[in-house]
Amino acid sequence: MKKILYCFNCNKDVEPVCNVQKNKYIVHKKEVQVKEKVFTCPLCHNELFDENLNTSLYDIYNEYLKIYDLSFSKLKEIRESYNLSQELFAKSLGWSKRTIIRYENADSLPQNQYLQIYNKIKNSKSEFINILKENRKSLGEELYFKIFNIVNTELDIKTINVFLYVLKDNFLTKTQIMKNLFSIDFQSFKEYSKPITSFKYAHGTYGPIFDNKDAILNLLVKQNYLEMVNDEEDKILFKPTVEPDLFLFSKQEIEIMDKVLLKLKGKNAKKLTDWSHKFIGWIETNDGELINYSYAKDFDLSKNW
Repeated sequence: MKKILYCFNCNKDVEPVCNVQKNKYIVHKKEVQVKEKVFTCPLCHNELFDENLNTSLYDIYNEYLKIYDLSFSKLKEIRESYNLSQELFAKSLGWSKRTIIRYENADSLPQNQYLQIYNKIKNSKSEFINILKENRKSLGEELYFKIFNIVNTELDIKTINVFLYVLKDNFLTKTQIMKNLFSIDFQSFKEYSKPITSFKYAHGTYGPIFDNKDAILNLLVKQNYLEMVNDEEDKILFKPTVEPDLFLFSKQEIEIMDKVLLKLKGKNAKKLTDWSHKFIGWIETNDGELINYSYAKDFDLSKNW
């Protein structure tokens, strides 16, 4: 069907000429350009008014969001990537549920400080966890761990049972646990091209660590998988409260864990830290940078002691 508009200059209905042009708008002191259809009269070339054509605030605001590499749909995707409802997502960030609803429905444009937070957490779970930690007191312990558990879906039952297997009759400090799990996963990757846990490891001050180690250990204590005890020197050790489920592991995986446990058994945190600092994967990465599993080929349980 042909489009017909009325030209007041020619005083008649005409079939307009359609052109697309970029119009400029100022949003929060930043200029954005939006493509819009413009109709003109084929006779007098005056611009025509189309009451059905109106660039919405949605288009203008969405163009503004692109400055932050975001969009209204992306805001919802970020929340959903954490497996959280609008209410729990809002509580995690210290915002109101209504704020999240307005943003995701494109009823309101987030202020710059909120956009910066979205940008921080869109590809970094650690940034989200840091914000969650800041709000821990206001959330309360029960809600805090509920959210933490939902977000950390990678803490699967098999990974939990690696903790239980490592600590069975072998109570360890936090640092010793890090070194055992790191060694198990890199030894497993070296031999079978896959780790046993779901963790990725990064360059930490005291050697390779998995992300959010403190919160994960606290979660395992909270969920009654582990308990904390003190040794004779008043150091905090972690002790399992339940037996590991061996049916979750293959024969090869149990052999890997036993090999690592035998090699690392009895070695204190300092000795383990010094040893891990000689691993090429730790040496060639910067603080906080992921240690790729490709370094597993250089991992050797018997070297650098």
